[in-house]
Amino acid sequence: MRIIVNIPSERMFCATKWRARAIEVNEKSEAVLKEVLQAVFLSDGVSLYNLLVTENQIMNDWILYVNGVRLPGNSGTEIRVKDNSQIHIMDNPQLVAGKSSSLG
Repeated sequence: MRIIVNIPSERMFCATKWRARAIEVNEKSEAVLKEVLQAVFLSDGVSLYNLLVTENQIMNDWILYVNGVRLPGNSGTEIRVKDNSQIHIMDNPQLVAGKSSSLG
């Protein structure tokens, strides 16, 4: 399956150095979000999963949209994502403003 990952977040762009990328995840027609995020690697070998997730939940610093639907805060990573889905990763402006992040 193929997923399109979009990075409008300036903080995440600093870590990834790209704005959009097609990612091959597996040979199936769907996967859980955890598998998708683990399939996206940065140039230093760190996966997107390691930057966005703690204790199997998306960190509150981030807002993820899957096919235009915003995932609720502290969403788990076991939701199903289908082939050709789009994921947008954005900063959470309510929690990031004035806060020092692990990404800068």
